[in-house]
Amino acid sequence: MSKISHIALSVSDLNVSIPFYEKNFGLKCKEKFQPGANGVVICILEKEAVTLELFQFDDFNPLPRYRRNLDSDLKTLGVKHFAFEVDNIEAAYNKLKESGVEFAANIRSLDNGLKYFFIKDPDGILIEIVQR
Repeated sequence: MSKISHIALSVSDLNVSIPFYEKNFGLKCKEKFQPGANGVVICILEKEAVTLELFQFDDFNPLPRYRRNLDSDLKTLGVKHFAFEVDNIEAAYNKLKESGVEFAANIRSLDNGLKYFFIKDPDGILIEIVQR
């Protein structure tokens, strides 16, 4: 195995999530389809080597409250978040702030020089923005 193929998220409303990811991360919806009659619609968003697969179910289960908080979510087993790498963390922070996205953590630095912050998508899913 050589690389991650894609990231998949279940969202409550593709009509809200697709514009969020297009506007804030430059992803574009390449394909939208409904496979069968199981109440799911899928959208494939892409930008360069990044592929994000969004699922919208008619009968979705909302994201639990503890998964919306960075500190409590990190302590829970399973996938935590995904990250977009940027060249200028301050510019990315300011752009997202101007867009009105919800922040889960302001810019922080680690001893190794890595800088990061967290935002939430429209369903409260945590997204990390990182500068190496």
